[in-house]
Amino acid sequence: MACCAVAAAAVDGVLDRLHLLSVTTSVGFPLTGLGLIVQRGFTEASAMVLLISVLVLLTAPVMSAATARLTAQDAGVVKAHSPS
Repeated sequence: MACCAVAAAAVDGVLDRLHLLSVTTSVGFPLTGLGLIVQRGFTEASAMVLLISVLVLLTAPVMSAATARLTAQDAGVVKAHSPS
């Protein structure tokens, strides 16, 4: 996660930064949540961390794709009303 953040600060393009940071949100955050649950044991707080981690795991790729799509539309790479 730290390597992705440092690399995202070093690269120039918005899409390149998004590509690097989507790995962090899609994979790194749920793994961090899983590590917290393993370290602390299963409690009510761990259940909340598990729920949030699952929600992030399910929604992060969709949000990254939607953000990339809007960025590409603003840059003129993709037509605004095209389905693909």
